[in-house]
Amino acid sequence: MKLDGWADGAVRRLSTETREHFALDPLASLREDLGLTVTEAPHLQSGRFDGGACDGVSYLDDGVVFYAPSQWSKRQNFTLAHELGHWLVERDDALMDWLGNQDRAEIVLESICDAIAQRLLLPPDLVNSVVGRPVRAQDILDLSEGSAASVPASAIAVTARLPHMGATIIIDTATREVTAATVHPDPDLRWPVVHPWRGDVVPAGHSLLNVRPGDTFTRKSFWRSQWGRREDFYIDAVATAGRVVALMSAVDIWGIDSLYTPDDRAWDRRPVAEIFCCGQLRTIRGFPCPTCGRQFCPVCGGCGCTGLPGTERECSQCHTLVGAHLLQNGLCEWCA
Repeated sequence: MKLDGWADGAVRRLSTETREHFALDPLASLREDLGLTVTEAPHLQSGRFDGGACDGVSYLDDGVVFYAPSQWSKRQNFTLAHELGHWLVERDDALMDWLGNQDRAEIVLESICDAIAQRLLLPPDLVNSVVGRPVRAQDILDLSEGSAASVPASAIAVTARLPHMGATIIIDTATREVTAATVHPDPDLRWPVVHPWRGDVVPAGHSLLNVRPGDTFTRKSFWRSQWGRREDFYIDAVATAGRVVALMSAVDIWGIDSLYTPDDRAWDRRPVAEIFCCGQLRTIRGFPCPTCGRQFCPVCGGCGCTGLPGTERECSQCHTLVGAHLLQNGLCEWCA
């Protein structure tokens, strides 16, 4: 069973009533439904770095959860959902046995708990009750407002409902920077060559920068990659104070054009595969090693052949033996 299957099974261990209560009020649900002792621990905030450090810790045998409060955001809700994930995993013997057979099981465990947290905060029924057909940028704000999930987390759930390739971006209007982005590939897993990403800067004069707080925006526009390549997109956006939330679709799902326009954009057709290397489970898009068929790790450059007999090659300049994957044009890293 894959990670998503284990996460779904863990969530189903909770009653429907508890899942519904948790999605509305995580803190109250942990205390009232599950009888856990949940306590604020502001000092845990010091452990954050790049937005990725853990904000909670649990003593499951004692039924105690400590978490870092986030007064001005919904960040703490994800922490509480993640700690509940640990609580659920501890009670699933089959899952614990499976984890025991995994390399770097602690990393796989954290990934499962993250997946559980997302399902708890945004259950499918809640998403279905908010998201319309076709989806709209306003759905993202409404989903966040009516749930315990943040706007970026809600954007992920709404973007997944796009029927064709598209994306969601959140723009800081003061800096013109994309602060969050999620891409929904074409249904057959084709990725576009041109798509928005976190850290992109919206081009000066782009129509998205003219949306004022409270306004909505639905029209055909474009996106430009950092290499200057441009593609057309249909965009539905809404603005609040300081930011713009925009849904982008490769196909006109909002009836903007009266005539059908064929989509002839360039696609990234490289295959996708999941690998575990350098201590992390990764989803890799690229061409696999022709010998072993495994994707190359983006950190160490290795594949399934790495470290096996016969994979070393001689540098054509210094004649040092190194792993074949470390050679570039026949040269090692010191001679290249």
